[in-house]
Parts: sequence; structure tokens; C-alpha cells
Amino acid sequence: MSEESLDHVISALYEAVLEPDKWQEAVGLCGQFAGGIDAQMLTIDKIQNRVLFAVIAGEAFPLQFNLDYEQHYVKIDPHVTLLRNAKVHEWNFCQRTIFPGVVNRSEFYQDFLLPRGLGYALLAVVDEDESSMTSFVAMRSNEMRPFDSDNKMDALRFSSHLQRAIRMQQKMTGLLNQVDLGAMAIDALAMAILIVDDSGRILHLNQKTEELFKAPASGLKSRFGCITTTEQNQKHKLNKLIFDATRTPAFGGAMELGLAEPRHLYVIPMSASSPFIRDWQRPLALVVVTDNRNNLSALTLTGRLYNLTQAELRVASALLAGNSPEEYALEFGVKLNTVRTQLKSLFSKTGTRRQSELVAVLGRTPPLKNGD
Repeated sequence: MSEESLDHVISALYEAVLEPDKWQEAVGLCGQFAGGIDAQMLTIDKIQNRVLFAVIAGEAFPLQFNLDYEQHYVKIDPHVTLLRNAKVHEWNFCQRTIFPGVVNRSEFYQDFLLPRGLGYALLAVVDEDESSMTSFVAMRSNEMRPFDSDNKMDALRFSSHLQRAIRMQQKMTGLLNQVDLGAMAIDALAMAILIVDDSGRILHLNQKTEELFKAPASGLKSRFGCITTTEQNQKHKLNKLIFDATRTPAFGGAMELGLAEPRHLYVIPMSASSPFIRDWQRPLALVVVTDNRNNLSALTLTGRLYNLTQAELRVASALLAGNSPEEYALEFGVKLNTVRTQLKSLFSKTGTRRQSELVAVLGRTPPLKNGD
């Protein structure tokens, strides 16, 4: 396969990260690049053996067969069993590892794969962690010749890019669970949110932010790819907030902007463990713009950013006030076990492990300040 074809495949993979509807096209292109006519990418929960994410590309698999696979055939798929012991990016030919006797006795082959006109597979684990495994299978008709070493080398050429795209996709589908917000999470929020670097350059923004930039009275605009204010005397304040949020140690802050439609702008340091920071290799800040008419408190903003329940917000508020879980349980007449369960949920949603880390992360949401 040519370098031009490979560039097309790689571009499709990274486009799919930003536009999930394009995953089927990207998986299909990967399969074709490796010499297949159909392809499947599957992320499986290794403990519960259930499908977390599935893409099947090709005419052999209409929607109903995709559903049948996820609900039943994944549990008996010999490819999945084979891949559990494989190394990441170790591509194998099914004809060398799945013998004719297995095929003849396999419900998966006899009732699912062979009736679709498919018989040969080139497969590998393309990403794996402690709890999940993502596999990729390129398939050929049983009337075609089996996959060979040239197909394997072609698969290796896109394999690492596929892994990176999968990891980026997983980060972006974290939704509202933590302030390491992915692109899909940011887009899902009904408030203007964007991610900027230390120079104010915009790395990601959601639709609400785009609408804000188009409104002359919003007080904000994008200039040469950077966020700035429409009022000259407010530019320095915004630049300083971004500087403070991206230096070490980092500090959050807020300012009021706009004249006809007053709003508050919050600048929040992104955690050093943020996948965005790992990808961009530099300090980043989360910028959140709220309409003053909504009168969001800092705690309410925290709740929206982390998708906290009202009960979790009350526990968070108590912890920020310096109270212990035991003191909170006693004061509000709540069972201590219930508070501990809510605390565990707070740890999970904010990506923290200890109470001190949780308080530090929650405390990063800046208080509302007029003027500065």
C-alpha cells in the first residue's frame, strides 16, 4: 500500500476521534489497507466479558448482526479467546491458530461468520489495560486466499495510530466525570467552555463558545486562534488569569466581562494528570463562561463540571468547610456508610484517591470575584 493511502487511513482515524460517527469509515479503511473486505474493532471489559465499544465495517454485517454479535456471539468468538493471550500489536493469521476442527464445531463460524461469506482473519490486540482490551480484525471471504506476511506488515503500519486514536477516544468519552474534560464532554455542557494553553491559544472549544464569539456584546472573541476580550482594558486581566492558571503553582481566578450582557469568566488550572496535558505536553487551563443571570455559585459550577449529585455536592461543601465525613454524618443525620459511598463516588468523578486530593481539586474552582 502507498504512503498516500496510509496518510488517508491515519487522517480518518484522527477525524473519528473528533467525530465518532466516522469510526465505521475509519475501521473500514484500516481493514482495506490490510487487505480485508470487512473489519471489526472491539473493546471488551475483560472481567465481565461484555462489549464496551464496537465498530463493524463492511456489507456482510447489517445492523441486526452487529447487535447479535454484541449480545451473544462475542461470548463464543474464538478470536476473542485467542487475543486474550496475545501481545499488543502482535498480528496473527487465524488460519495458523484456529484449526479446521475448531471451525467445523464452532457455532460462531457455522452460524455467524461463514454464512456472511467470511472465512479468513488477520487480527491483533491494538490496545489493552487492566480492565479492557481492544482488538482489530480484518476479514476476507473464504473464497479468497488467506492473509499473508505482506498484509501483516501493512497492518503494523497503522497499528500504533489506531492505538493512539482509541486512547484519545476513551479520554474524550469521559463526559462529565472529571475536570479532565474530553471534547465530547465539553460539547455536552450547556455553557461556554474552552481549553487554552499558557499563551491563550485555543486548543478546543464547544458550540456554546462559538456562539459566544459571534455575539458582539459577549465581551469575548477569538483573534489569531487565541482567546481575547473585546474591551481593551480587560485584555490584561484575562491574560493574567491564564498566566496564573498555567504556571507552577497554578491558581484559578475569575472576572466579569461584557457590558450589554454581563457574564463571568472562570479560568481553572487543569490537573497535571489530564490527558490533554499529556497529549499537548504543556500546562493548560479550562475557561468557563457563565451568564450572570444564572448566578452560578462556585459550588454549583463545581457540581456541573464534575456531574455531582445534590447529595455529593453537600458532602463536597462540608469537606471544603473543613468538616470530616464523621462530622457531616452526625450533623445531617446521615449514615456514615452512606457518606463513605458518596465520598467514593466523589473520588471516582474527580479522579482523586484521597480526601486531601479531593479537597485540593474542588478548591481549584475559583470563587466569584467582581472586577479582578
